[in-house]
Amino acid sequence: MIANSNDFTNKNDVIFSTLVELLSYRAQNQAEQTAYTFLLDGETESVNLTYQELDKKARAIATQLLQHGVPGSRALLLYPPGLEFTAAFFGCLYAGFVAVPAYPPRRNQKMSRLQGIVSDASAVVALTTASQLTTMAAQLAENIAVPA
Repeated sequence: MIANSNDFTNKNDVIFSTLVELLSYRAQNQAEQTAYTFLLDGETESVNLTYQELDKKARAIATQLLQHGVPGSRALLLYPPGLEFTAAFFGCLYAGFVAVPAYPPRRNQKMSRLQGIVSDASAVVALTTASQLTTMAAQLAENIAVPA
């Protein structure tokens, strides 16, 4: 069986046209197998996600996304390196959203870069971690000009 370059295949010659189909299949048939491993320093394993865990997290994120937009909407993904980004990315795929990845702003960095990305992307929602949200909220408050 020959798969076209846009298809994904496994050892059983099952053909998948999308990453969503592939993850869903693996979550059902290889549930406890590790899907992703985050390497803390490029070598040291930090956290693992099984296919089942990733599928469950992605579906939960997709459900939340669909409460804030429709398939085709854009979602800004503001995550530090880690598996949270992976789950959010797959959540976007499950919901039919366009993922717009961007690094969260660094401390003491102006918010203009992020504001430009938000404006250009026309994102209807932004996803991040709780700690990143707290940091960004503080940075945003510092960057808002208070009229004299």
